[in-house]
Amino acid sequence: MTPESLVRDTHDLFSFPEAALRINELIDHQATTIEDLAEVILTDPALAARLLRLVNSALYARQTPIDTVARAIPMIGFGALRNLVMATAAVEVFQDLPPERINMEQFWFHGVACGVAARELNEQLKLKGGEQLFLAGLLHGIGKLVFFSRCPQDYLSVLELIDREGLAPAAAEEAIFGFDYATLGGELLHAWNFPDRIWQAVAHHLHPEGAEQYHQEAETIHAAEIIAGVVQANRGQSNETAPPPSQAMEEITSRLGLDQEQVTALPLNISLQVMDVFEILVPGASVIW
Repeated sequence: MTPESLVRDTHDLFSFPEAALRINELIDHQATTIEDLAEVILTDPALAARLLRLVNSALYARQTPIDTVARAIPMIGFGALRNLVMATAAVEVFQDLPPERINMEQFWFHGVACGVAARELNEQLKLKGGEQLFLAGLLHGIGKLVFFSRCPQDYLSVLELIDREGLAPAAAEEAIFGFDYATLGGELLHAWNFPDRIWQAVAHHLHPEGAEQYHQEAETIHAAEIIAGVVQANRGQSNETAPPPSQAMEEITSRLGLDQEQVTALPLNISLQVMDVFEILVPGASVIW
């Protein structure tokens, strides 16, 4: 078994909605107009509603409400629109995984927190492409869903190793499969034709030092994943593998060269954004938090 072979099976089993693929295709063409995109979006009422909710959410902090798809698109830009479409599609693709295997609400809450944190860290680092980093953060754990969907019995051995020897999940995955969820997730996003900057950041976020390209992006997702763990802990969600908050903040400050006070404040500062985006991507699920 290899990441490539597992992804081939997954790619055939889980396909993106037609509207998402069409929008992704249109955005790649310079001649595409706002009207072209709006026409496709309006064929998917749920997607149109999520776009309007997103553009009016705390993530963008608009003072004047936006009430049409055609007005919303230029407000967030083509890049952010692609992110919303692809993120929404990813949530839908894996929505039928049995709840006894994985708590999907907690999974996507963690992903959203990681995505928002990555976007904010990217801004603090004064780098471009924050929307791409949001998507990389959101989808950083998608390899876990591939494991749970394609190898549920084998993954029991991973859980046994974690319980018996106290290994981190990625180390236990490496021991059983020969690769971890980050490598697998990066391979899946590559097969789905995500930009190199996104899939490589996902593939290397556990060990950014191994990233020959997009090292800064991998470091950012690594840090954002830690912050997401703190956001979860602040909301009472247990994360036994997460380091203590103070230690986590020190690690991020050291690795990224950022101001420690800003980094320490980040989990609290992004909480509202996280909840807004989470409610948009997973409607109704926030009532459990």
